[in-house]
Amino acid sequence: MTRTGWIVTAISTVVALIVGFGAGWWVQGSSSAEPDPTPPSARSTHPDDVEERPEDGFEAVVVDLDQTHDFGDGFSIGLSGFERRVEEGGVDPATGGEGDLPYLSWTVEVVNEGSETVLSGLVTRSCSVGDPLRESGSPVLGDSVNPPESLAPGQSGAWDEDCWADEDDHQVQYTVEFHDQDFVPLYPPVTFAGSVD
Repeated sequence: MTRTGWIVTAISTVVALIVGFGAGWWVQGSSSAEPDPTPPSARSTHPDDVEERPEDGFEAVVVDLDQTHDFGDGFSIGLSGFERRVEEGGVDPATGGEGDLPYLSWTVEVVNEGSETVLSGLVTRSCSVGDPLRESGSPVLGDSVNPPESLAPGQSGAWDEDCWADEDDHQVQYTVEFHDQDFVPLYPPVTFAGSVD
């Protein structure tokens, strides 16, 4: 390549860089303008983002531990069979406790006496124990820990629940909420509250 060829190539490269950087600065300057004042409309729908879930318009329901709650369309939920147990060699990730850990176990029973199939497999659950109440984790030790996916008219189903609880924790509060695939609540959250021996 001749001397003139090298000079033309060098000048072309410099011009291309200047134009490229200039375009980048211009795009950055226009994108860093004042943000759009409209709030974001999309909310997180991940089940772990309990505080960021879609609005449902439902009022929470609180019932006694031994009551059955009917959602109004023939779908009902109740708890039974509270027992105190000990997990030998257990680990509570919430507290870091290890060893023989006491917990409460019970059965959640759902019944569909309505005329439509009910989705019942996607649930959010939480448990609190003690006085004053404190949130507690779940060791998930039952034989059947998953709710039925759905209940056809006339069907019933059940699953096992448990919650770390010391021997002197008599107050229990268990909340369950049913969702669709997009994490939109199907029914109001139901909290079962009371004391166990």
